[in-house]
Amino acid sequence: MNPKKFNPRSLWKYFFLLPLAAVMHVPTYGQAPVTPVAAPAATPAIPAVTPVAPPAALPGLPAIPVVAPVVTPPVYNDLNSVIDANVNTVVNSTINPVVNANVNAMVNPIVNANVSPIINTSVNPIINANVNAVVNPVVNANVNPIINVNGFWGDRTEGSWFAEIKGDKVRIEFRGDDEENNWSSSSDFALSDFPSLPKEKGEFSLKRESGTIVFTGKFDGDMGYGHYKFTADKAFSDFVKSEGVTKVEDRDAFSFFMVDLKKSYVEMVVRNGFKDISRNHLVSMAALKVDEPYIKMWKANGFADITPNDLVAGKSMHIHEAYIKEIRDAGYKDISFHQLIAFKSQDITGDYISSLRTKNGNGESELPPSHDLIAYKSMNIDAAYVNSFKAVGYENIPYHQLTAMKSMDITPEFVKGFVDLGYKDIPAHDLIALKSQNIDAAYVKSFEDAGYKNIPVHDLVALKSQDITPEYIKGFEAIGYKDIEIRSLIPLKSMDITPEYVNGFKKLGFTDIPLNELPGLKSTGVTPEYVASMQEKGFKSTDLRKYMRLKSTFNEDK
Repeated sequence: MNPKKFNPRSLWKYFFLLPLAAVMHVPTYGQAPVTPVAAPAATPAIPAVTPVAPPAALPGLPAIPVVAPVVTPPVYNDLNSVIDANVNTVVNSTINPVVNANVNAMVNPIVNANVSPIINTSVNPIINANVNAVVNPVVNANVNPIINVNGFWGDRTEGSWFAEIKGDKVRIEFRGDDEENNWSSSSDFALSDFPSLPKEKGEFSLKRESGTIVFTGKFDGDMGYGHYKFTADKAFSDFVKSEGVTKVEDRDAFSFFMVDLKKSYVEMVVRNGFKDISRNHLVSMAALKVDEPYIKMWKANGFADITPNDLVAGKSMHIHEAYIKEIRDAGYKDISFHQLIAFKSQDITGDYISSLRTKNGNGESELPPSHDLIAYKSMNIDAAYVNSFKAVGYENIPYHQLTAMKSMDITPEFVKGFVDLGYKDIPAHDLIALKSQNIDAAYVKSFEDAGYKNIPVHDLVALKSQDITPEYIKGFEAIGYKDIEIRSLIPLKSMDITPEYVNGFKKLGFTDIPLNELPGLKSTGVTPEYVASMQEKGFKSTDLRKYMRLKSTFNEDK
């Protein structure tokens, strides 16, 4: 856009876009996960945290529930003064409590139908309904402040400006003048920096150590527009290089200007041990006003090896000495920097920590490990949730089990349903197994109504994993099988043995087949149709085991 061709009447239509432009280019942060970007720039992908993979589901079993709440906390980044130095302070404090509530109800009907006078058709239903509630909260508090001081905008020493006065601040938006060099960014300046803003077309300037911007244009009330030209102070850029700052280019001068970088600031940074700091980190630190007291505060608190990267993250998250002291006084004396970042990102306070203190077996007060605490907060586990289980008899639930319980949405009401049916003191890992299979009090009650009372928890899990219902049992009772043991039902259902299958043999005269022989018949492929076909060929016997031997010996299909 050529300022000589500006039409004031048409320009005013752009002013309503200023608030939107500010939102787009100056980050504001709430509670939602964010990646603050002061201006459009490429941001490399954050390394993903790979959740713990659950074992493959067994044939016939429901899928294993895996709960993986991943939290990328917000970053509070005050970069209103940064326009061209795109400070993308990405704090990826990923909380990944992966709960593998694995229910492995494995049924191995082993049938040994050997060709010999002695046929062993025993069935060995091996039921392993163990629950592996693995809680693995992985905290990756990596901080990647990526400052793109050049971007893809090309030359930014000249262009258009639009301004709005708000109180004692002036918000100025800078834009490229042509389509090939199309860019835009905004920054706030103190109104006192501009003692005489023109009401008619004229010039005003702003001089800083790194250079000078001359503005041409005018203001009408609180709104202004025009053209600008930036002239770098080469001596300043040469000074920055001489102090050991790396990767400095001539076009970085505009970024130095926008963050109001001063020689004294560069000297302070170098004096505090950052002799080979890159211009990216230098601009980022200056933009966030990381000063000497802030650097010394971290070192005085035991973080002697703190990096520019860490300082930017700490300042963007508003972590100060009072917060460090609060967390340490609450019990985490040896907390690391990255853990502090994760704590702050989850708004973990000393009061929250104190509310979760429990007693161990020796009656001593203890706290969860820091990674568990982060998982707790990310899943909204608080003292109220913990204490709610005391009413149903659960005191001092282990931290890792509590996280798994919350991830499975286990509530005191869920537990009470089992307590009312006589299931007292169910271990937490069994509660996880029950919930993972969607077993509730109503499911248990349906078996009690069918005559099956006090079924052990692991048997309930095995029954549900095989989708065995009271109706399935009643089908066998209707054809003469009474008082069937729970463990006998597992191999029947796992091999898809139905009352209809048994009735087929009854029609051929086999009326009293022992229940434990049915899996042997089905596993060797002996069906009523097979027996009928053999009888038609002249092979007739009242002993089904002979048909099993025949089938396994000759693999007869007809």
